[in-house]
Order: sequence, then structure tokens, then C-alpha cells
Amino acid sequence: MSRLKRTVGLFLFWASWLLWGLMLLIPFLLDADATTITVTATALLVAAEVSFAVSLLLLGRPFYRVFKDKVKTLWGRIRGREKAEVESLD
Repeated sequence: MSRLKRTVGLFLFWASWLLWGLMLLIPFLLDADATTITVTATALLVAAEVSFAVSLLLLGRPFYRVFKDKVKTLWGRIRGREKAEVESLD
């Protein structure tokens, strides 16, 4: 995997998480009506989703597998082992 591809992929991966977090703060940061806040939050959500998808394409299947395994582990801690096995994320 080329160094530039990996760097851009990791940047987009972390940018997507920051955009998702920023979306939660928008109603408290903007002094605007509900329509403006809704449009801004939707635009941030779309940008975060596109950024996340492109980052997974750039980083490839090995990164996706490691990420998926870590999410499964975290999901197991949050929900408990029994429920996590019944409600698989696959």
C-alpha cells in the first residue's frame, strides 16, 4: 500500500469521526433557526459518511477487518457477551 494512499485514508477516517462529533454540537453552536441547523447537520452527516467510505476504500480490507474486530469487541463490552453473540454485527 502506498504511503500517500495510507496517509490520505487515515486522515479521512479520523475526519469522518470528527465530523460525526461536530454534528452533535451544531445545535448548540449555531444561533439559527431549525431549518438552518437541520441542513448543516445533514451536510455534515453526508460529508462524514462519504469520508468514512472513501477511507475504507483507500485503506483496504486488512484495515477494515481490524476495525470490524475492534468494534465487535467494544460492542461485546457494552452489550455483554451473551447479547453480542446473539445480535451479531455481521
